[in-house]
Amino acid sequence: MNLSLIELINFALWIFFGLYFLFIIFLLRGIFKVKFVSNENKLKASIIVPFRNEAHKLRRCVLSILQQNFERDRYEIILVDDNSNDDYLNSIYDLIEKEKIRLIKLENHSGKKRAIEKGISEAANEIIVTTDADCYHSKNWLKSLIETFDEQTGFVAGKVVYSKTKNLFEEFQKIEFASLVSIGSAFIGNNIPLLANGASCAYRKDLFFQVGGFQDNINLASGDEEFLMQKIHFDTEYEVKFCAARESVTFTEPIHSIKKFINQRKRWVSKVPFYRNKILLPVLSILYSFYVLFLISIIILIFNQSFFETIFQIFIVKNLIDFVFMIKGFHLLELTNKKSELFKLILLFPIAEIFHLIYISIVPVLSYLTGFNWKGRDFKR
Repeated sequence: MNLSLIELINFALWIFFGLYFLFIIFLLRGIFKVKFVSNENKLKASIIVPFRNEAHKLRRCVLSILQQNFERDRYEIILVDDNSNDDYLNSIYDLIEKEKIRLIKLENHSGKKRAIEKGISEAANEIIVTTDADCYHSKNWLKSLIETFDEQTGFVAGKVVYSKTKNLFEEFQKIEFASLVSIGSAFIGNNIPLLANGASCAYRKDLFFQVGGFQDNINLASGDEEFLMQKIHFDTEYEVKFCAARESVTFTEPIHSIKKFINQRKRWVSKVPFYRNKILLPVLSILYSFYVLFLISIIILIFNQSFFETIFQIFIVKNLIDFVFMIKGFHLLELTNKKSELFKLILLFPIAEIFHLIYISIVPVLSYLTGFNWKGRDFKR
């Protein structure tokens, strides 16, 4: 029996959605396995903050680090200037003098990875903690990261969320970004480290050198923390953990324009082909195919109502399973502390699903075709 094109697309949609459903079950299994166990220790940390032209936010970041609920003699702060040309020094000069903060200027090289490498080479302590200059932190952030380490732990990924949202576009970003961090925690819970965020992660300094640091990916603009995390997982006997402690959040701000948002996501997507676990590439390709096919089907629906029942059923079930995962993710990331945040999630989630569907389908193509700009520098795939 010959099938029409509509019937073939309909059949393919259900097949891909079935695989997507199994993927969400996999994520739920992983995120429910993420628990915090406090390991009291005497480890000391070197906090490295690479920055470039961020005078307007650098002081806030440094102050939040200085206000940590952690013994001051157990951590040092190393700021690494990646060829800035703004007046950042005026904003932090008094803190450098008073708090004995180390300031290093990157010379002969450029880029975030080179800046982190320089900071690590100057670090005095056994645990390296990285964050970004446009971030600020809960008071137990550093304590929680350090207490996640036991003798078997080599890398700890932390919580990062968007704060200070001002409009619907930024609220959608908040939900989407929380989903990415939640997915990263779920993969770690399943012992398949995939995603981490350099705004909040920690690792053993000796392991950085043992696995070769960033040398095999130094020319890639993004992914420093993720590639390192994956190498520690694959090439050492140490474990990767997600810091699930309460009051351990790193806050950053959403992108204020669609153009800059797309540019940032293109940068993030550019590293995916270089992930260490090659089994993930086919999985991600299947998920991407589902999103693209679903979007195409919605467009066809405008001209042909044959898809309505399938689209409606898949959209409803997808929303339900995604929402269950996001509720758990929001709880893990401490975004449900206020009832208003939970209410906004419930209200905006169906619209955010459409927003997510469109940008997930488009951004990988744009990243491949056009490259991206980061901190005044242009990069190609």
